[in-house]
Amino acid sequence: MQGSSDSSASEEPPSQPSSQPGNNLKIAIPRLAATAVVQANQQRTPRACVTCRTRKTKCDGHKPVCQQCRRLNFVCSYAGSKRERQQWELESARAKISSYESLLRDVLTESSRQGTSALDDIIDKHFQTSPDAFSSFLAARSLSEDHLPQPQPGISLTRMHLTLASNPRSSPRALTDTPLVHVSNIQFWTDLVDNTTAGHLFSLYFAWENPTWHLVDQEMFVRDLESGRTRFCSALLVHMLLFFGCSSSYHLGRITDRREEKILGKKLYTALQRLWHAEKNNPGLPTAQSSIMIGLLCCTFGIDRLGTTYIMHGAALSRRLGLHRLSSPYFSTDVDDEVGSISRCHKLVATGVFDVQALAAQVYRKRAVWKEPPAASFSQEEAAVLDDGGEWSPYPFATPVFRPFFYTATWARNGLVAIVNELAAFALKFPDAVIDADDWDYGCRLYRRLRQWRASLPSVVLPEENRSPSILTLQMYYQATMVSLCEVFNLNSDPTNRPVGDPDFDPPTIKLQALEDIGSLILLFQTCHGLKTVPIVMLHYFCVGGVHSVSQLRPQDPKWSLILESCVVGLWHLSLGWGRLCTAFLRTIELVMLASKPDPTLIPPKVTAVLQQLHTNRWTATDVSSLAADYVVHHVPAQALQGADSGPAFRAQGLQNLIRSLDELSVDDGNGA
Repeated sequence: MQGSSDSSASEEPPSQPSSQPGNNLKIAIPRLAATAVVQANQQRTPRACVTCRTRKTKCDGHKPVCQQCRRLNFVCSYAGSKRERQQWELESARAKISSYESLLRDVLTESSRQGTSALDDIIDKHFQTSPDAFSSFLAARSLSEDHLPQPQPGISLTRMHLTLASNPRSSPRALTDTPLVHVSNIQFWTDLVDNTTAGHLFSLYFAWENPTWHLVDQEMFVRDLESGRTRFCSALLVHMLLFFGCSSSYHLGRITDRREEKILGKKLYTALQRLWHAEKNNPGLPTAQSSIMIGLLCCTFGIDRLGTTYIMHGAALSRRLGLHRLSSPYFSTDVDDEVGSISRCHKLVATGVFDVQALAAQVYRKRAVWKEPPAASFSQEEAAVLDDGGEWSPYPFATPVFRPFFYTATWARNGLVAIVNELAAFALKFPDAVIDADDWDYGCRLYRRLRQWRASLPSVVLPEENRSPSILTLQMYYQATMVSLCEVFNLNSDPTNRPVGDPDFDPPTIKLQALEDIGSLILLFQTCHGLKTVPIVMLHYFCVGGVHSVSQLRPQDPKWSLILESCVVGLWHLSLGWGRLCTAFLRTIELVMLASKPDPTLIPPKVTAVLQQLHTNRWTATDVSSLAADYVVHHVPAQALQGADSGPAFRAQGLQNLIRSLDELSVDDGNGA
């Protein structure tokens, strides 16, 4: 930029004595004589052009184009009155806004296809069209690269970087530089998000949700997303994954600030409802995957009677596509380079579908659609090869880095799910039947199979060696299955008249040990990963661990106070994104505490604070009346339930009935919220 004009150019000439009568004579201050050249340059410009006036540079006033504007190729104009100048400034601002909007549109469309190297070409093209509008922009390009980028609108990894940079104390861990999933064609599927937001939300989904059960193969999904194909991608599935990612997103500085996520979530949910009606009859895999995910979403709303219907519907659609078979026409290909990827996708998704429908059958007491594991599954050797070199970090954080062994975990999990699926079918016989000797024998066999499964696991999927979330939740799944098996026998048999069977199969003792191990795994999960971002399946384990911890509070064992705190705080963080089921679990823990009346000094302050916040503005009569949940809550103290004067010390109750009965008790006792 040019410097300011010479100050002598604006000086008034020396005044001369007035010759008019009556005027006071004034004597001019003596000045040094200037050279002819200087005197010539000191001629004052009668009016500077608008551009030079705005840039505060010297203008020679030449018309129609001054020397400065001609040299810099700027638009030169002269405004007369103040009103004219204001009008020109308004028109100039409008022109700049239009130019900037045009630039941004080109950046968003072209740079995503050609890479960031195309940015300079785009800017230069727009500069040739509107050089004056982009003069300040081009000057800013020369600033130091140490300056922070401006915040991108909406939800993005950049927003988290800016938050961290503005408040280094907000997190002691470094953020990754780029999202895990790179997107350049999201506008083909939706207009609710841009590529930046989509990449961030997909990254959250694939980092935290998908490793638990691989319902969606990341490679095949992203490939079809970018190409616009619908074999492994659809508008419905895109919106579904975005919604899940949105529920896992939060403001890095203030986790409770989820305004943008809530606004986007509502728009995505509205689109999901519309797209389901448009695509539900499509027989493709994305429809089956979306149905299962809609079911999981409904379960988080506290309406698992509807949610499990969607889950089983998606499982049935998957069977029609032949996912359970060793080979399926849906996964055939004539492209040699695709054979390996398509086969891997088939096995991942088949085991994922089998997994979710078995868990739903077990937790919600439903009849499973798949009677046995899929024939298309990984061998241990195949899984080990696929795991070679794989790494995982807790996106959006860059550290710590784990060897996740996703495929080995999938192979191992499939063996556990086979037992879970059988157990879910066995449990449906009760309470309408009485456990007999054959049932005891069958229970002993299931117990031995569970122990053999655990003993056969390679060290890479044990928490002593691998503490990635998918491994820790796998171990919680094993312990929760032990609890479910033991509960069938604890609730439906006479403990004084048990048949002689496996002497190691002692349901009350095994159940308590399994609950103890779940609590320890929850503490380990918190230590390794925190509680702000967790896979949705942790809802189940937080509820199991939280309810059990209430009965274990004692001064000599402070561990259970810590477990109670972890479960309550974990459910609180999850409630910010997932809603009613989280708050229903929190209310359940609160009501069990009210009924059990533990020593108040053993209840951590964070638990008290969360529960106070819960029943002041997060749990209402509408939440109670809206529940349609068959979810089974284990290990409820019998004295907390009406009409439970006899029988086992602990009961299992359906969530809806449990909350309503405990709500009535708390109101009767004057302890209600």
